[in-house]
Amino acid sequence: MPDRRVAWFLIALAVAARAAAVLVLQSHTVPHSTYEHGEIAANLLAGRGFAVKFLGADGPTSQQAPVYPVLVAAAYAVGGVGTPRSLLILELGQAALGGLLVAGVMALAREVAPGRTWTARLAGLVAALHPTLVYAATHVQVAPLAAMLLTYTLVWGYRTGRTGRTRDAIVTGAILSLLILTDPILGVTAVGVALAVAAGQGLRRAARPVATVGLTALVGMVPWTARNYAVHGEVVAVKSSFGYAFWQGNCALSEGTDKVVRPSVERVLARANAARDPRAYNAALWQARHEAGYLDDVALTADDYRAFAAVSEPERSRQLFRRALADLRAEPSRYPKLCLRRLRYFVLFDETNPKTRSLVYRTSHLGLTALAALGLILTGPEVRRRLGPTIVTTALIAAFHALTIVSARFHIPIEPLMAVWAGCGLTRLRPQEIPSTARPQPRRPTTSYASASSNAGLVA
Repeated sequence: MPDRRVAWFLIALAVAARAAAVLVLQSHTVPHSTYEHGEIAANLLAGRGFAVKFLGADGPTSQQAPVYPVLVAAAYAVGGVGTPRSLLILELGQAALGGLLVAGVMALAREVAPGRTWTARLAGLVAALHPTLVYAATHVQVAPLAAMLLTYTLVWGYRTGRTGRTRDAIVTGAILSLLILTDPILGVTAVGVALAVAAGQGLRRAARPVATVGLTALVGMVPWTARNYAVHGEVVAVKSSFGYAFWQGNCALSEGTDKVVRPSVERVLARANAARDPRAYNAALWQARHEAGYLDDVALTADDYRAFAAVSEPERSRQLFRRALADLRAEPSRYPKLCLRRLRYFVLFDETNPKTRSLVYRTSHLGLTALAALGLILTGPEVRRRLGPTIVTTALIAAFHALTIVSARFHIPIEPLMAVWAGCGLTRLRPQEIPSTARPQPRRPTTSYASASSNAGLVA
């Protein structure tokens, strides 16, 4: 089958798998499933602006990055504020994003392994059907969009390294800006982009395109940063909530995540395991997730909220950051233990999240991890070198979460990169078939990364 037809088949397969999950699990009918994104979206449509109730105050906020709540607001504008219809529209839109994600994964595979058709096909197949990526489409959460943008940021980073063109660097910077305005933590992808450009252009020639990428990304962020300055009276690049998140992951009551470990969750999970159909099982998992709640529910008092309401949003976050540091200083050995626990949660699974207790989740998560590790081991040294920017990006994301706070959703953006690693390894396991009547063609020498990648395309 021609490669282009295979690509379109995998894109359609990804969309179909996610749409089927949305329709079968019916997560759009689950109450209280939109969290801060839904509240901000409702306020946008009500004319209150980008606002939310956060740490004792209700008003303009930068607690969330702007891109995803705006998309939720667009769905609300079509289907009604917070209605199952609007959430269904949103989730089906995320199913369509799954098709774009698979196209991006295949493009990334072609950039790192040009000429290896089966690497792109197998990577695309993994990204199309990996259960965590499919299930993410059924949630009102930023992870599916972030995963797609991260993948394309690296695709265009590699392309900029291959071509050296200014227009490619501008596109890369624009996508990077969208990624940062979707999830600022993923801004560490800029390091991977710089490495990809340097690998293709060499250190001296890479300086200009890397600077163009950075400048374009900064320009894209200016309007939001200026808005934050007008709202808070101080510079907040994207989000004001780093200190708050650090406190959730490191205060005296924390297990390293933002969730509470309650015995009652086990009883709800027992009911989930007794469910007879996927929709009932999914609803029970949601109930268990709500039962777990957030750390704020047990660690903050009414007096805390009154005190926070009297100061600016960034100051609330700073105060919580100082509280977390005080707790860690009181027990110095606890922080390294929390970091190691979070790293284990990130690589394996978050024990405080009821949804990761699912056998399907754990099997698929460990399966992808094993395939990705096998891929890095089996692939040749040249391809492994080209995978370097994706490996560094993944390592930086994992390190950030190990040092601050972790959750299962934070792992989703790196899973497309792991699909590429898996595709590289699975290709090596596939026997190479050469028709007996065909005369082997001599391989032309490759002199550089740029020339080796010159025929890599975006989609098939």
